[in-house]
Amino acid sequence: MNEAAFNAQEIWDLAVTSLKQQSEALYRQFFAHITAVSVDADLLILGVPDEFFRDIIIEQYSDLIQNALSDIFGRSYRFELRDGYTKEVAEEAVKTVSAAAVPAAVKPAAVTPAKPKRGNFIQTFENFITGYSNRHAFAMAKAAAVTPGEIYNPLFIYGTNGVGKTHLLQAINHKINQDRPDLVVRSVTCDEMLNDYYDLLTQHRSVAEFRASMRDVDVLLIDDIHRLAKKNVLQEEFFNVFNILTRQNKQIVLTSDRQPCELQDIDKRLSSRFEQGMTCQLGMPEYEERVAILRMWRDQCLTKLPLPDEILDFLAENISSNVRRLKGCFLRLSAYAEMNGIDNLSIIEAEKLLHATLAAESSSRDIKPEKIQQLVANHFGITLVDLAGKCRARHVADPRMIAMYLCRKMTRLSSNEIGDAFGRTHANVLHAAKTITDRCSSDETLRRNVISLEKQLQKA
Repeated sequence: MNEAAFNAQEIWDLAVTSLKQQSEALYRQFFAHITAVSVDADLLILGVPDEFFRDIIIEQYSDLIQNALSDIFGRSYRFELRDGYTKEVAEEAVKTVSAAAVPAAVKPAAVTPAKPKRGNFIQTFENFITGYSNRHAFAMAKAAAVTPGEIYNPLFIYGTNGVGKTHLLQAINHKINQDRPDLVVRSVTCDEMLNDYYDLLTQHRSVAEFRASMRDVDVLLIDDIHRLAKKNVLQEEFFNVFNILTRQNKQIVLTSDRQPCELQDIDKRLSSRFEQGMTCQLGMPEYEERVAILRMWRDQCLTKLPLPDEILDFLAENISSNVRRLKGCFLRLSAYAEMNGIDNLSIIEAEKLLHATLAAESSSRDIKPEKIQQLVANHFGITLVDLAGKCRARHVADPRMIAMYLCRKMTRLSSNEIGDAFGRTHANVLHAAKTITDRCSSDETLRRNVISLEKQLQKA
């Protein structure tokens, strides 16, 4: 083991000792799963299992880690988290660095993390909760995993942060490795692809190595492809790789925070290629799906004192903007209950602990149904009287259902309250939400109208 790797582990061991003394429960749930990767000057690179885990640590516990690193060997260290590291993967990465005899001065970005071994995956199709907002993307992802390169190629999955795009990529990876171990799968984030490319340039190696690493595969999975924006040279390289793989019927799956036609600063030739296969959207899980997700997490949780159903219902009702935020809140309450030996955490205690997060959620959803009704009416050129009236003609019925769908998705109102605003019942509201969700999967014009209205409401 070289000096840099040895020092990284030693530094982290001392920090972990301090963290463990502060809270045994937090150590078991979080800090025990963080691994030392490398150190450069005063920057310690730490590895975490996945993106979910990384975001939770940054949001909830970065101050604890920073304090633990404030006095190690008489100096203070900064830290940076990299996802994709289990204990086993981190050990392989350290061995790789050691074997290559990389000097201590090498920047962490120049070291490519080892990829997880086959079968060593956490996120699968089996533990992905499906519902109205994501079942189409789920079905397409599973089809791509079962028959790679035969049906939907490329498969382009888009949606906002924290709705499960990375989960589906890992599920595809896991399914193919499990069922078709003969296939070569390469799964990377766009940033990792960029780093690989730049490393070759800085080390004066042939770009042919990069092309081979992307081309000599059966399945190529790339997360956050929108980060290719403004990278003109790499876009050209990827364009050529993309064409080669699709001609050979090799499966390509891409994820992005927006659909291909909305990508900025990406060559039109490339974005048009992204649309030639199947494009599907991942939405934020609805209330019922969030409850199911929380119950699944509770079953998998390491805590001895599980959170009661009323707490899970409270979280599902109040945290609806982001699955990562939902998981962060769940783990925070779970850790608090275990640390304090509470087997029946109350709603009042949960509200106190999550005060700042709940306030942020509330402000992001402070949209009145009247505002949605007016925006939808203006967008489709109908009157508010029509929108809340009895007319069943499609040019009125569709905007009405869209408005009810948006009220359910973007306000804190119950289905009954939304129904009252439209002169309908809660059953009408639920039917409208289901109908619009289903039709958005097949009606591109409708889907774009809904997306446009959502963006206008978010900006207002």
